Amino acid sequence: MINILIGRQTDPLQEKILDQAVQNYKHYPEYETFIIVPNHIKFTTEVRAINKLAVSEKKAETSVKNLQVLSFSRLAWYFLKDAEMGLPTRLDDAAAAMLLAQIIEQKRDELTLFKNVNVNSGLVKQLYDTILQVRDGNLDLDELDEKNLDLETKNKIHDLRIIYDAFTKEIAGKFSTKNEVQLQLNELLAKKRDLGNTSFYFSDFSHFSLQESLTIKLLMMRAKNVTLAFKTKIGEINPKAEAGDYDYVIQQTIKHLTDFMQERNLNYRVETTKLAPKQSSRELLNSLWTGTIRQVDNLKQVQLVKADSRYAEAYFVARTIYQQVALNNYRYRDFLILAPNLQEYETYLTPILRQNKIPFFNDLQQEMKYHSLVILIENIAELLTRPLQTQNLLAIMKTRLIIPSWYKDESAYVHDVDELENFVLAHGINHNLWKRDFTDYVDVSVIRLDQMPDEVAKINKLRQYFVSKITTLIEKMKKESNSQKAITLFFNFLTSNGVTQQLDKWRKDANDAGDLQQAQQPEQVWDLLITLLKDYLLINPNDFSIDAFFNMLINGFKEATFSQIPSTLDAVNLSEMGMIQTSGYKQVFIIGATSTNLPAIQKTPGFLSTENLQKLQQSFGEESYLEDNQQLNNLDQNYQFGISLALAQDRVYISYPILNASNEELEPSIYYDRLKNYGAPEFVQHDLPSKLQDILSFLTNPGASLGYLVYLNTIEPSRAISNLLALTQKEIPDKTTAVIAASKFDNRPENIGSDLAEQLYGQNLNSSVSQLETYYENSYEYFLTYGLRLRKRFENEFDVIQAGNYFHETFDRLVKELNQKHLDLAKIDNAELEKLLNQARSKMMDEGKYAQLLNDPFNQYLFKCLDHTTSKVAHNWRKSLKDTPLRAKYSELNFGLGEKVKGLDFAVPNLAGNHKIDLRGKMDRVDLAPITGKKQFLAQVIDYKSSAKKFDLGMFYNGIALQMVSYLDVLAKNRQFFAGNDELSLLGAFYQTVTRQLDRLNSKELIGTDMQVKDSALDSKPKLMYTGLINNDPTLLTEAEPLLNENKTSSNLYAGLKTKAKGGFSLPSNRNFSADELKLLLEYDEDLIKSASSQILSGEIKLNPYRYGKGTSALTYSDYRDVFFFDSMLKQNKYHQITNLNKKELLTKIKEKLGKEDEND
Repeated sequence: MINILIGRQTDPLQEKILDQAVQNYKHYPEYETFIIVPNHIKFTTEVRAINKLAVSEKKAETSVKNLQVLSFSRLAWYFLKDAEMGLPTRLDDAAAAMLLAQIIEQKRDELTLFKNVNVNSGLVKQLYDTILQVRDGNLDLDELDEKNLDLETKNKIHDLRIIYDAFTKEIAGKFSTKNEVQLQLNELLAKKRDLGNTSFYFSDFSHFSLQESLTIKLLMMRAKNVTLAFKTKIGEINPKAEAGDYDYVIQQTIKHLTDFMQERNLNYRVETTKLAPKQSSRELLNSLWTGTIRQVDNLKQVQLVKADSRYAEAYFVARTIYQQVALNNYRYRDFLILAPNLQEYETYLTPILRQNKIPFFNDLQQEMKYHSLVILIENIAELLTRPLQTQNLLAIMKTRLIIPSWYKDESAYVHDVDELENFVLAHGINHNLWKRDFTDYVDVSVIRLDQMPDEVAKINKLRQYFVSKITTLIEKMKKESNSQKAITLFFNFLTSNGVTQQLDKWRKDANDAGDLQQAQQPEQVWDLLITLLKDYLLINPNDFSIDAFFNMLINGFKEATFSQIPSTLDAVNLSEMGMIQTSGYKQVFIIGATSTNLPAIQKTPGFLSTENLQKLQQSFGEESYLEDNQQLNNLDQNYQFGISLALAQDRVYISYPILNASNEELEPSIYYDRLKNYGAPEFVQHDLPSKLQDILSFLTNPGASLGYLVYLNTIEPSRAISNLLALTQKEIPDKTTAVIAASKFDNRPENIGSDLAEQLYGQNLNSSVSQLETYYENSYEYFLTYGLRLRKRFENEFDVIQAGNYFHETFDRLVKELNQKHLDLAKIDNAELEKLLNQARSKMMDEGKYAQLLNDPFNQYLFKCLDHTTSKVAHNWRKSLKDTPLRAKYSELNFGLGEKVKGLDFAVPNLAGNHKIDLRGKMDRVDLAPITGKKQFLAQVIDYKSSAKKFDLGMFYNGIALQMVSYLDVLAKNRQFFAGNDELSLLGAFYQTVTRQLDRLNSKELIGTDMQVKDSALDSKPKLMYTGLINNDPTLLTEAEPLLNENKTSSNLYAGLKTKAKGGFSLPSNRNFSADELKLLLEYDEDLIKSASSQILSGEIKLNPYRYGKGTSALTYSDYRDVFFFDSMLKQNKYHQITNLNKKELLTKIKEKLGKEDEND
């Protein structure tokens, strides 16, 4: 007998199926009764079936023999286990991918689309899925009619046919594909005659594959009973349903089966479910969603939730479940949480549910690729092409799977790995440098470890162990051509080095801790590895390829997941939408209902696109075709969402966050809006409560609620909150005390006092210009850096700082060489200049700090780029000297205590006792020129910068740009050093950009009126004009650049300097100062130095980072942001706001600060 049960999405058809199956089993216990459901709900359906049988027998529990709850694949295994036709070894997806990649390479000359295509894992996966579809669909590719096909489809079929034939030939008799079991089942059922006493019940399907459909048809003809249950829009069969109709997919499934029964004259009975006289809220919601009714007066079945964030959304779920269980007699198993993309919520839901002590089962399969064993294998594979690469060796050590036997304590091993990591990063050790003894590196003494020989010896022993083990394995496997021997080498490497023992230890530890899920993982990942090793051996028994071997292992683990079982039956279920769910939940949460997630439309086609499959439609037969799974999924979205709505007996919650993790705004799903338009109420869940009335939205157990209670007590104290905190104090006294204390935390550093400051900095402050600039940027950072002397981990890498140092040192050596040989740069030729540069570079490269960097080929390229740039700058500098008498007399000139050039030293004001500030520093270059006919020298300071920079008046006023003015002050105070008994006139302090960014050739300034590139562009002249602060004395300007007196309109040297037609000069606005104004700047600079020194030595510390406008701040590039815990939302954390100033504003403010009268007043 064939029965078809038809109902609506809210009808309990699974209950009917289970009732009928249990009754059949009770009447005929000696015969087999099968309940077939989707694999995802097999376990829960089995539990319900057995419970139903026990209840019918009035027992607490029962056992069964001939009542089976199976999925289609398990049904196949059930029948085939006793059959003579055993299946060959199942081909793993990774092994199949490797085999297909080999076939494509072998057949490349015969192929069309694949002839010149690089084979990647995504393409091979699509191809394999299509091959499985072809096998599943009984399709004979040779029989396809290609007359009406377009060129793309023809080419795809052409290549598919060649690859498919080679694939089936290759696996014949050796392997079975993952869908082979279903094909074998149907072959068996076609021959089997002894099913006359067997009954089959199918539930919770909306669609069958061709092979599953064929199984059902064979059972219809062979079995005693076949009962199928389907849920449609209005509980009726509609054979005329069209694409786009609400229940089109399931109606097509039913039609396919009923057409078959009618063609074969098989009797069948259709049983519909009557509509109740008075519909429940759940049924009304379903009728509204399916469009059978237009509106509902009170849509109380649905609660919409608009959440501030995913965290708030997850907390709403946890709070609702907690309160329902605590107050309304719900069980945890009554709740289901669904998400279109559950991975988005894993980091929110898991900790929040645990915090609220809510047991849950997450059926999102955890990926194996993050397991330590997989990471170990991946990093060994990386070392094949990048021998002894640091990041891979460190990753292998950090898996903790291979621990040398001399370590009796794992924590000691972890400590040594951390020390080894610090050492190799500090010394830039990579690739072959790993083969050198670590003691070879300690002489440069760049980190603390270099001075600790015992520690270096320990990590050196660890280095030797891993380098030896890994290189030996790779060398032996590369030499081996026999697959059996190569795999044995790899297997022995893992077992002999303690990998299996460590996996077993992890399993035992997880078992002892009661974490059954975690305890299964070591065994599952090891079992898959063994399977993959066997598969490789079967596919490649003779010709071993180490690259193909590791690729197969990595691809095999990439798609693999850990199987899971619930640790308790009374638990909240977490699942993804689109996966079949069992009925019986009282409340369902559909989270993440955003416009991008719901409906879940698939847009990425398979190897054969929807258009290709439409072209092939004419070639398909009734029992041989390829399905468009993407189109089926997209057509079924509305129906599947209706199923999700119908899962809840009492209420369904649909929520979305208004912001994602990147703080980007999100829009609600069209489904959300549709329900809102139907009249569903909307609740807003905030991240934090703002008033007492909000607290019920945040109350759960004491531990989870404590933070919200304390926060609300801070912003709006009340007796009710105080009472709740008192109750919490009784439950968790220590935690409550700690959280309340934390809520009173004032994120402002405390002053350390002058005594402690003196211990840190000394009686006198010996500081540099850049250090004082750091103080004005954020005084707390100064304290951490120069008081506590905290440093981020040192890494010897070729970064911006190293590049800058290289530029500086190149020019320093050049200037010193010129001065030593009494050479005038303007009078030597290009060849001589290049020779001098090369001599400087050669000496630099012999030094340790650069020699280590040259071990990396990419760094060698970077050095060539830097050399090219320094040559460009030097040659352009040489050319520019013809316009000026100024020559570089000093390079990298140090000033301060103990130096020939005295620094800036002052008595520290406003501090008891005798304290001094001695300011030291280094000037990149000092240029001097005698002024004709006078006992006077002209001086300028040059500071090299790797990117364009201007002197910012606002930054100077706030102490953050002291450098240039301080350098001028040093020149002024060291007149005798620079000019002897002559007068010294300060022209200014300038930045010189040393950069590889050249003028764009499409810039209008480079194109002449004849539309040709100007000569100046042809040599790609960099922008090397001096920018900074300049003395506006006309006499000094013409001394610096005499050509300006000879009707030249624009300076070749100084940016923004031009001659006026009527005489005089046009100077860069806000950057030119008179001699008196420069003196005022120097005086204010000294005041800033004294003021900072006074505050530092008095122990004053503030968390006061500057912010320039709305952009850059002291936190932008700080290494201490995690220490500051700065939050501008807190009233005690405020930026020191800086804005740009013009010259007039700057001078006015300085005079006010120094107590000077403005002469213009």
